[in-house]
Amino acid sequence: MYSTRFLGRKISVLLILILVVSSVNFIPSKIFAQNEPIIQSDSAILIDAKTGAVLYEKNIHKRQFPASITKIMTALLAVENGNLDDIITFSYEAVHSIEYGSSHIGMREGEQITLRDALHGMLLMSANEVSNAIAEYIDGSIEKFAEHMTDRAKEIGAYHTNFVNPHGLHNENHYTTAYDMALIAREALKYDTFREIIGTATYIIPPTNLVDEPRYLSHQHRLFNQKAYANSYYEGCIGGKTGFTNEASHTLVTYAERNGIELIVVTLKSEKQAMYDDTRNLLDYGFDHFEMVTILNKKSPVVSVPVVSIINDKKEYQGSIEVYAEEDFTCLIPKGIQKDNIIKRVSIPSELQTPIHKNQLAGTLDLIFQNKIIGQVNLITGDSIEMLQPVSSSNVDKTTYNFENQNKYLRIVIMIVSTIVILLVLFGILIIMINSSKRKKRRRYMSRSKLKFTKDIQKR
Repeated sequence: MYSTRFLGRKISVLLILILVVSSVNFIPSKIFAQNEPIIQSDSAILIDAKTGAVLYEKNIHKRQFPASITKIMTALLAVENGNLDDIITFSYEAVHSIEYGSSHIGMREGEQITLRDALHGMLLMSANEVSNAIAEYIDGSIEKFAEHMTDRAKEIGAYHTNFVNPHGLHNENHYTTAYDMALIAREALKYDTFREIIGTATYIIPPTNLVDEPRYLSHQHRLFNQKAYANSYYEGCIGGKTGFTNEASHTLVTYAERNGIELIVVTLKSEKQAMYDDTRNLLDYGFDHFEMVTILNKKSPVVSVPVVSIINDKKEYQGSIEVYAEEDFTCLIPKGIQKDNIIKRVSIPSELQTPIHKNQLAGTLDLIFQNKIIGQVNLITGDSIEMLQPVSSSNVDKTTYNFENQNKYLRIVIMIVSTIVILLVLFGILIIMINSSKRKKRRRYMSRSKLKFTKDIQKR
């Protein structure tokens, strides 16, 4: 049996689970705030780089051509699968399969550079032949690499994206959405190597085996490269990628950071100046109307969960254990909103079974704001609990056994004696009652006899 307090805890846990599960019926596309900007681009999105929460959206699931922002996906696969110091050799196909007049840095067939140099050439100058060479280095061919790109995109959650090349030159089957592109851009930003390269304003590729002169590279993103575009620079911009084809129009991915807040903006199918204006307005909107708030502290327990051991196919309760967030959780919410408005949805078993180890994964917790999941954290146990051991009859102490037997016999004797005493008492009471009744009858008889005697004398 377990205590009333323990039962109360178990009931509390079940109530919490029922309440939080029933609190969310649907998930809209974004977190709402006031004074949304007017955007000219056909598709646009603003997300929190940390949690992926959508802060602004416009046609974010509409199919669009990405153009050269495709190269963020190419860079992601290169960082994940390549070695920056490896040497890349440019093939005939890599150099000559790109469209005449498209972006390049003049690489030659048979020329060699490191993967590090190649990534700078691709991301800063949008070099298409370099994208091809990276694809061949990673997967052996452009076609296999394109399949790799699409598969990896779907792993990230970019389900409405299909890539057929590593550079983004137009193809009707090469498409994405603003939402998908934001997911890809966010995934790439998790890698320090990508951050470093995308945040490099200028770079020099040294002379190669075929070219004696160094190649000077300069970042083409106007909100980032302050030296080249002083009038367009945006305070806090940490990098990005431009794109253009006639069919795609202008596309842009931008990263920015202020006061610990990191934002990502994607604009698709836009005019050149409009995409920069839209991006600037969206970043201002994000920084001005949202704030970072700590929702969970890993040192504070989230909930208590009942603990059981299974002994001889029966549950033996061992009290409860507290579970904690695996890490602190902070997120962006509209300024002025109380963090108590964020719902915590716990997904955890109704009870945990021993043995339990400290920091063991116990479940997950979703954080929900305005019916949208804005983050998820793992829940871990705060302590260790060993399994109860079954008691074997061969291990029972004989003295205890004999003592228990003696107690049993003593109880029997006491019960018998008590019964006899009770019966004797009852018998004695019965005798007393009988004698008392006899005395009363005798007194009545004597009284009647005396009265009769007196009457007889009077008659005489």
